[in-house]
Amino acid sequence: MNLTKDNGIEFLDFINLCEEDMLNYQTLAGSIAVIKCEGKYLMCYNLWREQWELPAGRREGDETPKECAIRELFEETGQIVTNLEFKGLLKSKKAITGEVRYNPVYFTEVKKLQPFIENEETSDIRLWDLKEELGYLDSVDIRIFEFI
Repeated sequence: MNLTKDNGIEFLDFINLCEEDMLNYQTLAGSIAVIKCEGKYLMCYNLWREQWELPAGRREGDETPKECAIRELFEETGQIVTNLEFKGLLKSKKAITGEVRYNPVYFTEVKKLQPFIENEETSDIRLWDLKEELGYLDSVDIRIFEFI
């Protein structure tokens, strides 16, 4: 049975807008990469949170949100993808502090996955049909599929 973890983050909304307009939203947080392959979605198993989730992470230095999504996707899954399309902003709130943040969400479809590169954060990747039993899933990530 699939179970969800919220990790102290509450889903508020998914905002559809042009990529240029995202800079009007503060606080911009890390980027999320949604990859579709063979009719399924790429999920990675996060060792630290012990759950399946979408590849995502914080921006480093002066990288753009898209560069962040590309880098995090590679670091967590070994996938090299550059043709990501901006889909909108995930609006969420930290339960403890009430801080609202906006995560840029990017999407692309690929024909075949590249080999997985195991790393200190991710132990496995899997293509998921949104129904298969995986175990624990990130509850906020799961909401993104309603808008992609």
